[in-house]
Amino acid sequence: MRSNLDILSRAWDALKGKWLLAIGLSLLHGVITAVLGNVGFGLGSLALSGALAFGFNRTMVQIYRGQTPVLDTYFDGFRNYLPTLILTLLIGVIVVVGLVFLIVPGILAAIGLSQAFYVLQDRPELGAEGALRESWRLTWTNGRMWKVLLMGFLLLFVMLGGMLALGVGVFFAIPLISVAGAGLYEELKDGATFSAEDVQFV
Repeated sequence: MRSNLDILSRAWDALKGKWLLAIGLSLLHGVITAVLGNVGFGLGSLALSGALAFGFNRTMVQIYRGQTPVLDTYFDGFRNYLPTLILTLLIGVIVVVGLVFLIVPGILAAIGLSQAFYVLQDRPELGAEGALRESWRLTWTNGRMWKVLLMGFLLLFVMLGGMLALGVGVFFAIPLISVAGAGLYEELKDGATFSAEDVQFV
């Protein structure tokens, strides 16, 4: 399995010739997400953020795989709207409950479920529950939780570096972070050895 630095390097390479496309998709996603957050006291975001995350993650995965996404791909989540909505609600409830009882369980839950939308866009036939199980499996098998956590810190430093570059660097940092996140999913997926059905939450 590649190191997190290798994944980041491959993400950079994958973006060559596609920076404008990736920046455009990132801006589109950011603007739509921000607008939805102000609709109906956040209900707009709750209703549509899952479908948008599905499509945005799919475009970033395609870039990491060397493909060139089209604009329509960003809206693919609306073809799988109900699973994306259920997944959004389930993740929100699980993480919030974990944070309410103790901070650490909430953080661990967030890490364990961090790959759920990547899984769903890749294998929509799994549905929301199957995507949760698969994400949990990918992040907790053979100590990979630490890989996910450390990648989070690495990408945080990338964002800070972009902010320090007179703010302009953010326009490059966000696509790089997004494609690297897709790359992390690819590495976790390629290192898988058993199926989501083997995972039990209780």
